[in-house]
Amino acid sequence: MTSRPGDEKTRQLHNVYASKSANETAGIYDGWAVDYEAHMAGVGYSHPAMVAAMLCRHQKPGSEPLLDAGAGTGIMAELLDALGYSSIFGFDASPGMLKLAASRNAYDDLRIARLGEPLEYETDQFAATVASGVFTQGHAPLAGLKELTRITRPGGHIVFSIARSYLGEAIETQAKELEDAGKWQLASTTKRYDSTPMGNDSLMAQVYAFRIT
Repeated sequence: MTSRPGDEKTRQLHNVYASKSANETAGIYDGWAVDYEAHMAGVGYSHPAMVAAMLCRHQKPGSEPLLDAGAGTGIMAELLDALGYSSIFGFDASPGMLKLAASRNAYDDLRIARLGEPLEYETDQFAATVASGVFTQGHAPLAGLKELTRITRPGGHIVFSIARSYLGEAIETQAKELEDAGKWQLASTTKRYDSTPMGNDSLMAQVYAFRIT
């Protein structure tokens, strides 16, 4: 995917995809936080809506706690609250993004944490977990899914988007590893979709839902 010189809507997006470390990624998002939503809206960003729709298909709304993994500016929390999920926890690696997420007053708890590292939540703490726009190049490693299976209750669901180099063999291999370990079972997937349609550019993605066993 290429961007025109000076196209600010996509420049930061390409920066995070090219990131070489978790610290670098968090730093880019800190600097991008104030303009993030306007820029992503300008390129038709659809991950949050797709993930929220898939969650509704499998997990009944209610007051049981949900986790927004990689909460960013809190777009997912507003969607989930509107859909009837009333207890939402979240974390992100970027303090700048979390500051904006907190301003929405939609979370019961927000903290700094990173996928791919141990998370300071109790085992089986959440009825469901969502991750929107997180499992993609330059962001969280797919290995972070294992920790999400620990903190999500049996019978609950993990719903997340996958994009770029994580699509296809990468996610299929990780999914089978966790299924063989008795951690989860595939519930459903969406068709592939263009998550940021920008004329001749495209960013193909897919949403997966797994039931914790």
